[in-house]
Amino acid sequence: MTEIIGKADVLTVQKADISSSLFSDADMSETRFENVDLSGAEISNADLAEIVFTDVDMTEARFTNANLTDAVFENVKVEGMTINGIDIAALLAAHAAAKSKA
Repeated sequence: MTEIIGKADVLTVQKADISSSLFSDADMSETRFENVDLSGAEISNADLAEIVFTDVDMTEARFTNANLTDAVFENVKVEGMTINGIDIAALLAAHAAAKSKA
């Protein structure tokens, strides 16, 4: 296990398994995650503004008290995903049904 506490730095992490990692009280704004396994990760009290996720596995990841301002999610699997207790797959299905009626 590697711990980074109280340090401001730009990290490059490549070919590493960071599943089940904890990110807490961190400024992660403008961070890029590409081809990463974040399954089981916990991200809390974090600034994720303008973050980019590309080909990332976030199965069972947990985000709490996170700033996702201007975050964009495209081509994502949302089965079982909830935001503030709302089932996102059901919300998107309802949106698609309402849009098709319009």
